Amino acid sequence: MRTPASRKPLPRPHKRPSQARALFTVQALYDGFVRIWRRDGPAAATTRAIAEESGYAVGTLYDYFPNRDALLAGYVRHCLEDLCQRLHEADSAPGAWRERLRRLVAITLDQDGQAPYFDATMLAMEGQIANTGHHRRAFQLLCEAWTQRLAAWPDLPARNAQVVPTLVWTVWGARRYAVLLERDAPSDEEVARISVMLEALLLQPHPR
Repeated sequence: MRTPASRKPLPRPHKRPSQARALFTVQALYDGFVRIWRRDGPAAATTRAIAEESGYAVGTLYDYFPNRDALLAGYVRHCLEDLCQRLHEADSAPGAWRERLRRLVAITLDQDGQAPYFDATMLAMEGQIANTGHHRRAFQLLCEAWTQRLAAWPDLPARNAQVVPTLVWTVWGARRYAVLLERDAPSDEEVARISVMLEALLLQPHPR
């Protein structure tokens, strides 16, 4: 009986930038990647084309990413980290907890269209660059961002932390499915309806 061949390791960026110059370079590579992807199609976004579009030698790109799949993996992580940062920044504005909840919903759903570009083809390719463990860590990161925000609302009458994963499943799942269906940004009415649903979850009594 033959043993199944081991799966090829998933692509990973070589390193995460930390200094200002490296952060600028990687962001420029991401921007070049997205421009080509949107203008000429995914097949055109080769490592050489991305480097040229971004104004760098291809060797500079390889300092950070061994191939295009690794660059896409880094870009997906960048999109999630950008969302968490935007949630933090938006929640610094004053307001009652219901108003702040609605802001978090709107941002997670990218109602204003300010999130980094992400489309259905990128979503479909996630199986090539991520496994279940990656998805769990991404989900946990988003849950932690929401938990931190809710904990900062002094006027929230109930803080059932156990429902946070359900909140995130509801909103993040809706966002990803909207990408898959290539839907337009949600309307104010849709954001309001989802917010009311999440309010009901948050106000549930703690289980005994």
